[in-house]
Amino acid sequence: MLRSIRLMGKSALLTANVIVAACLVLSYAATYVHPATAPFLPYFGIAFGFILLANLGFALFWLLFKKKRVALISAVTILVGFNHVLAYFQPLPFSFGKQPDGKNILVLSHNVRLFGWYNWRTNIEDRDRMFERLERIDADVMCFQEFFHNSGPDIFETRQTLKRVAGADYLFDEYTSVVKRQQHYGIAILSKYPIVDRGRIEFTGERSNVCIYADIDVEGDTLRVYNAHVASIRFSDKNYKFIEEIMNQPREGNAELKEGINIITRLSLAYRNRANQTQRILAHMETSPHPVIFCGDMNDTPVSYSYGRLSETLTDSFRESGFGIGNTYIGLFPSFRIDYIQAITMPSARGYI
Repeated sequence: MLRSIRLMGKSALLTANVIVAACLVLSYAATYVHPATAPFLPYFGIAFGFILLANLGFALFWLLFKKKRVALISAVTILVGFNHVLAYFQPLPFSFGKQPDGKNILVLSHNVRLFGWYNWRTNIEDRDRMFERLERIDADVMCFQEFFHNSGPDIFETRQTLKRVAGADYLFDEYTSVVKRQQHYGIAILSKYPIVDRGRIEFTGERSNVCIYADIDVEGDTLRVYNAHVASIRFSDKNYKFIEEIMNQPREGNAELKEGINIITRLSLAYRNRANQTQRILAHMETSPHPVIFCGDMNDTPVSYSYGRLSETLTDSFRESGFGIGNTYIGLFPSFRIDYIQAITMPSARGYI
């Protein structure tokens, strides 16, 4: 009887191991298949970290009990997609690669979240702390998402102050919306080097997301810098409240089911939009006569279709010099890296996100 129970337990563990290994394969697939083709795959991509840990746990468990052949189920599955693991997690805080010859420039990408404009009690302090940090970093090229400028007299001014503290004379800003004719919401590229050309990439059916580019003359060499903010999920306050309640105390009921479906619908739409917008950006990059640097808030993890497409052409600066997970998202969900600096053949550049 006891032997039978043990066999059943091992069989259940083996089945669970096969399932989590299959889930890991599906998460790899999320980087290759458009979300419109397989809407369920992005959810495996976003859960990649947990799925990877589960497979590592199974591999170690079987090794502990001297079941080396069974441990290969997860071990081989991890190794097959090890390139995705390195995109998600960098085990070493430096690169073994040879540093390229050429000029060195420091590139910064930063979602400034409107410089804290809507934190009415502390927005001035929040904005000034950001300015102080930017002054310390002293970057040559800065890309800002969720940029905000108030053109009203002496009311939360950002453009000129930012240029002054960053020591940069060249600013290209585009706005997706203007409220009360003075509150400007958009995206910006700030540079210490001259901006000799500029442009904007529109996204079909999308007004609040945009990509801009600037051709920058770096001592005789021209770089094209793209700055993008692609589709976010746009959860409502009700959605966030529901997620927080579920995380703290799961409940049942038709209202909860309806809200859950609403959240999944928003997620699926965002995945499709991000994929389409990324394809639009890449198509434009193919026409660039200059080396390219891409900065962006992609709202997607390194195990996603959008990142997968970008990485087919671009080199991820985090993979060259980052360490750990490199999370850039702060919110209810677990920490992810959703902001990127990537490049095609370019002068040696360091990046901050």
